[in-house]
Amino acid sequence: MYWPMQDDPVTKRLAFLGKELREAFSVLLAEHGCTISTFAVLSHADKAPGLSQVQLAAQMGIEGPTLARHLDRLCAEGLVERRRDAYDRRIVRVALTPLGEARLAELMPIRAQFDDHLVRDLSADELATLHRAIDRIHRALEDAHVPVAADR
Repeated sequence: MYWPMQDDPVTKRLAFLGKELREAFSVLLAEHGCTISTFAVLSHADKAPGLSQVQLAAQMGIEGPTLARHLDRLCAEGLVERRRDAYDRRIVRVALTPLGEARLAELMPIRAQFDDHLVRDLSADELATLHRAIDRIHRALEDAHVPVAADR
């Protein structure tokens, strides 16, 4: 495990933190028979129902073919379905099935417990400051026109 030094660049600290968060959450989800990819698709599709595959991939920050592979698997498992748009048959929309909704409902408390564990030693003010700092870093990336995966 990487332990950050105070004088490390913030980009290094955040990159390693993101990596460790992903790994820890991945292990936790695996204990419940799930992958980060499955959780990500289910949660994004639930938050914004009816998105097209292209929109969903952009929102998740992944490439279309990567999402298509995840969707192929999740459709085979009965967790999501693809539906042709009623007005433009070229557009494929993604929706959770009742089984997908139930699976996500099982996973959300696990994610909430993980989040609660991570911030358990932060005061409400510190947590609010953290959220503001994350938002500002995102805006700084946009202002710098630094491309992120969804922009490519």
